[in-house]
Amino acid sequence: MEKFRRRATTTNRGLEENTMAILESFCAHDSSHVHDDRLAFLEAVRFASIVPENGTPPTNKMMEAIFEIMMEAKSLELIVASYQLLCELEKHFPRVYLSNEVDKEAPSSKSADLIVFEEAWLPFAVGSDVASSDRNVASKGFKEPISPSGFKLLLESLNEEAEGIESSETKLELLAKMYLFQYLVYIFEADFLPRNRDFQENSNWISLKDSLLNKFLGSRQINYKDVAKDTFFVLCNLFLARTPTNSNSGTTKSSSDDMRNNNDSALALSLPEVEKCTLKAVEKLLKMMINLDLSKKKADVQSLTTRADGVRTPMIELIMDELFYDKDLLSPFLQAFDDPRLKLEIVSQYIHKYNVKPSTRKRKLDDSQDDTAVIGFFNCFLNSTSTKAIVKKVGAEAVQVMLAHALQACMSIPKEQLHEVTSDSKNDARRSPLVNICNNIISAFTKLRETDEHLQILPIGKEALFTAASVLSTKS
Repeated sequence: MEKFRRRATTTNRGLEENTMAILESFCAHDSSHVHDDRLAFLEAVRFASIVPENGTPPTNKMMEAIFEIMMEAKSLELIVASYQLLCELEKHFPRVYLSNEVDKEAPSSKSADLIVFEEAWLPFAVGSDVASSDRNVASKGFKEPISPSGFKLLLESLNEEAEGIESSETKLELLAKMYLFQYLVYIFEADFLPRNRDFQENSNWISLKDSLLNKFLGSRQINYKDVAKDTFFVLCNLFLARTPTNSNSGTTKSSSDDMRNNNDSALALSLPEVEKCTLKAVEKLLKMMINLDLSKKKADVQSLTTRADGVRTPMIELIMDELFYDKDLLSPFLQAFDDPRLKLEIVSQYIHKYNVKPSTRKRKLDDSQDDTAVIGFFNCFLNSTSTKAIVKKVGAEAVQVMLAHALQACMSIPKEQLHEVTSDSKNDARRSPLVNICNNIISAFTKLRETDEHLQILPIGKEALFTAASVLSTKS
């Protein structure tokens, strides 16, 4: 439990003095030992804080030095070592956590307390609207905490494709930006998840409102919609850049040149994996933004919010708008975004939004069409008229892609949770929800074919139909 007590009130000046002394060569820019001294410093911090069972938390000055090393590093070794150490320190000495995460002997029925160490060091300056040299964030050489506008610039810079980059220096800069972004998202997540869980369990909106993510999105330095759209496009573009048709040529073309020396070889081998981890980090950021919207909506219903909390367009609505304007991004987005419950929510809201509603009188007469559950969008395919309307609005290919991903999402959700997601008082609770979903998938594709006998079923649609039929055959 001691290791979770981050930055004790009595600062360990001895540890700070001993470790910081190693970095005296920072001032000697012509020293050939700077690289080794920085590695030695990182190892000393690791040995003092992480290796022992009850390690000593590093001071804020030490954390700043580690962060500065990552920002100024000119070698892949230093970038990776400082990034890994920063993440490990956050894990061992979290700034925000729930009391039951450390007190395993506490009664399970006891409500967990949210613990926040306000004096802990942060790489962000989200509480201030004073702009700093944000342009330097995208080009490294930056020592101060990162402001909201600086983070936005970093996010925008991730749209640069690794394919076609020739020089080792440019590749290293790209890797450095990706590692920096991963670390900042890690800090967002470490701060947001316990606060959101506390809100779900104890309706503590104040703590969630004070999360780094909420402060960042509400900063006057940035335009929230621009950040939301940037996150969406970066996710899609990074995924497309990693597809075989886009990535193979660039990787193989430069591989012979990259193997000329060990440094180039390490960069070439590291880049694909770092891109993959960066893609996951962007997805995590998007997921947190959606979950924050859902929690705020819940807080609104419970009358926990005030005017001061402001109003933001929900992330899901912004995603739906972008997908409607550019349907070519629908498939890559749904492939890149792999949270099954949120993916199902996005598909459901998308189809409901662009479905032509029947008349009020018809809705009142048709009591069987209850679309209150997440999978209620299947009601849009109950007859040829409604199916034709949604196809006209969205497009047949887009509908097939969404139906296929909806089935994939449902099959990825545990059975108990699937019952909750598909809850519908009018359905037989004893019947498997997956059976209902598979029947609805087959029925929806049947209605699609009835609206257009020349309709070509996409490969992903054929796979969905085969999967649904296989599930029904095993359940019969």
